[in-house]
Amino acid sequence: MQLVSPLEMMKLENAADQSGVTYDQMMENAGKGLAEHLVRIAVEMGVKEILFLCGNGNNAGDCFTAARLLTPQFKVTACLLAGVPKTRTAYAKYKMLKDIAVLEDQEAILEAVRRHRLIADGVFGIGFRGELSPFVQSVFAEIEADSEKKCIAVDIPSGGNGLSGDVAKGTPHCDMTITFGAAKTGLFLTPLSEYCGAIMLVDIGIPAPAFAELTYPVHHISNTDIPELLPPRPSQGHKGMFGRLMCVSGSRNMPGAAILASKAALRCGVGLFCLASDIDVCRLLIAQAPEATMLPLPTDYDGKLTQQAVPAILDYAKQATCVLIGCGLGQSEALRQAVTSLIPLLECPIILDADGLNAIAPSIDILHKAKSTVVLTPHPGEMARLLHCSVEEVQKDRMTAAKRLATRFPNTVVVLKGAGTIVATADHAHINTTGNSGMSKGGSGDILAGMIASLTAQHISPENAAIAGVYLHGLAGDCAAAENSRRAMLPSDMISQLPMLFAEYE
Repeated sequence: MQLVSPLEMMKLENAADQSGVTYDQMMENAGKGLAEHLVRIAVEMGVKEILFLCGNGNNAGDCFTAARLLTPQFKVTACLLAGVPKTRTAYAKYKMLKDIAVLEDQEAILEAVRRHRLIADGVFGIGFRGELSPFVQSVFAEIEADSEKKCIAVDIPSGGNGLSGDVAKGTPHCDMTITFGAAKTGLFLTPLSEYCGAIMLVDIGIPAPAFAELTYPVHHISNTDIPELLPPRPSQGHKGMFGRLMCVSGSRNMPGAAILASKAALRCGVGLFCLASDIDVCRLLIAQAPEATMLPLPTDYDGKLTQQAVPAILDYAKQATCVLIGCGLGQSEALRQAVTSLIPLLECPIILDADGLNAIAPSIDILHKAKSTVVLTPHPGEMARLLHCSVEEVQKDRMTAAKRLATRFPNTVVVLKGAGTIVATADHAHINTTGNSGMSKGGSGDILAGMIASLTAQHISPENAAIAGVYLHGLAGDCAAAENSRRAMLPSDMISQLPMLFAEYE
């Protein structure tokens, strides 16, 4: 599903208008689609009355259109929370209400909200900025206080930011969001995604060629995308056909990160796997995963890599189809120098995670010298270090942060982890919505790095490997949570889910 920003939505509507689909017709189509969804919901709830909460913008026009179309079948009331519409198209729809009850008095509106069970929120749209007024907050508080009510967002929950996914205080938690023309990027970003409920898209007549004009397309990753990203394994295939992954990870104090990444990589189908690490870490892995091979490396007294490890890594990497660097490496000046020196020398795609990212952060321009694609997998804290900004700035607008790093280094794929993981390149992005808060535990990121590295090693493009990796990683987390609960699940439980998930795509 393609996602758009509020500004891009305006451009799409303008293009549609210039092609002959007028703003009036688009609003009529939106109202018709809204009415159809409300009819279905009303029948399911067994209600005959529908309340529309309207602002003074085009969202109100969508509501007025739906209200007009519903009047033969339902008793409809429209509430004006910000006066009569200010846009020409919405005002024309308002004048067509005729015998529909229209409320403007605040007490009357609150009473209507208390009385109705099915309510459409059309107060503010995708252009909203600022804060909700105390009265609007009190209206939504009435809805939230009654679990018997259903609140349906018109295009976007009022108070939500259609670009960044930020929300104003008092934004209602909706049961469903009926969005028009194209899904808005912010609907799939936290925290707004937690306020949307099910997201339903209504076609309002925007011609397909208009979407091709968007300069930075964003897509939502869905289950139907995954089979196209995972090539079939030929029945006559041998281990050499399925890639050779080298995992430069782990240290004496953090062996678990390397083990989790390694086990995840093995479960994702790579033909040959080698852990390059401190000898003690290698022995721990071989005891648990005899399928792996090992390359013991020179380390310091803490089991961290030193510059002396670089020749051995480069020698083995001549055969590798992907190199993963970072999980549990730890931090030291010698390690930083070692990792930084590897970036321009490796010939195959590189996955940089965790301490691999920390190592290059002070000299990030080394990425320009990489000979192949580099996949960066930062969490918000690591992203802040790479961009030299605060975590708050990253989280305030995650899409902009991911795009900023990817456009600065066009040879990278940026995987900004967190709720609503973003996979960004210099010219487009994908948003993932699988996963849950039970995955917010040490080790989850190591598993994701291992999965992406394994898929990349199997000759899947680094971008497609990242897209498939984040989706399946989140899905494995959802399955693990279903079996063990979000509180009790462990990252290692996610690895156990991978065979079942891959079986569905074979």
